[in-house]
Amino acid sequence: MLNDFLPISPALRQVASDFTLPEPLGFGTHVAPIMVTCDFTSGAWQEARIAPFQAFSILPSAKILHYGQQIFEGMKAYRYENGHPRLFRPLDNLGRFNASARRMAMPEIPSQIFMSALGSMVHYLRGVIPQGVGESLYIRPVMMALDSGLSLAPSQDYRFYLIASPSGSYFAGGDVHALIERSDCRAAPGGTGSVKTAGNYGGSIKSAIHARSMGYQQTLWLDARHQKFVEEFSGMNMFAVRDGILYTPELNSTILPGITRDSVIKLARSLGYDVREEAIDIDELVSDIKSGICSELFACGTAAIITPVAALGEYDGTLYTLQNTASPVAMTLRTRLLEIQIGLADDPFHWSQVVAPKARTSETSAAAAL
Repeated sequence: MLNDFLPISPALRQVASDFTLPEPLGFGTHVAPIMVTCDFTSGAWQEARIAPFQAFSILPSAKILHYGQQIFEGMKAYRYENGHPRLFRPLDNLGRFNASARRMAMPEIPSQIFMSALGSMVHYLRGVIPQGVGESLYIRPVMMALDSGLSLAPSQDYRFYLIASPSGSYFAGGDVHALIERSDCRAAPGGTGSVKTAGNYGGSIKSAIHARSMGYQQTLWLDARHQKFVEEFSGMNMFAVRDGILYTPELNSTILPGITRDSVIKLARSLGYDVREEAIDIDELVSDIKSGICSELFACGTAAIITPVAALGEYDGTLYTLQNTASPVAMTLRTRLLEIQIGLADDPFHWSQVVAPKARTSETSAAAAL
């Protein structure tokens, strides 16, 4: 249970209280009016505080703008109809955040700072956590370099901050088609493909623009060395159902270790599915889609949850459409995962953490009354 909350001023408490759910929700469009910030200076983390959501002052020579020393996470809090809000697997996000920090030569953040920042934002914004299916309070922890200077060297000072946005579904609706990217690559072996840093995502935008211009909603990335093996969608991991067996690419230095991916694997195995983590040859996958051996494809991630993919396509317009458009395996897993996340089903994995204030003892209640 998370119950160690940062203090908040009466003025900011009122600002948070006055914030209402926007219509329509969108995804990540409307950001809450408060945030948490904490600086790393003189070799140590300073005190975290709740602040108004506002612009930072950054010099044009700041290293973050030149060398991209930045990491982030994406996570969700859910509003329980008959209970306190809950975070989904926050300790796993912390672990991945610090793994990203190590790869980007940045300081790891202590668990107490990270978790109290999360708990505080969820607690003070609990009234604007939406309750619709697939809706949540999307939370974005970020760390960035603060030093100014044009030399290629690690920053000495950093800022951790956390913002939040009441959000709906990542995909607005309709079939999701993905372009097979056979030209550009997302990440190379030994690079930063397995961590959440800005450059990984910035490098995918060119392909995303091209994909959208052709009517696709996503890009499916192949390995950089051979342009042969499936890696992931942009910002989401990939699963295929072939002859009733779930396949997903084995993790390596070019694939992000998705927390939703790990949840899907554990959940699917608990439901009796055979799940295999191994290399997926794109040409074999296309052949299996054509023959019907591959009955389903789906993407999974914090934002998308579990989203069926109806077809893969090529730059020349060739489309490989999945035959089972109902996606029963994907939808079974999506429903069960959502039920765990929003509290409609038991959580045998203990993934959810309750966010609730500490219980008041009779002594503290009596003291408060004096």
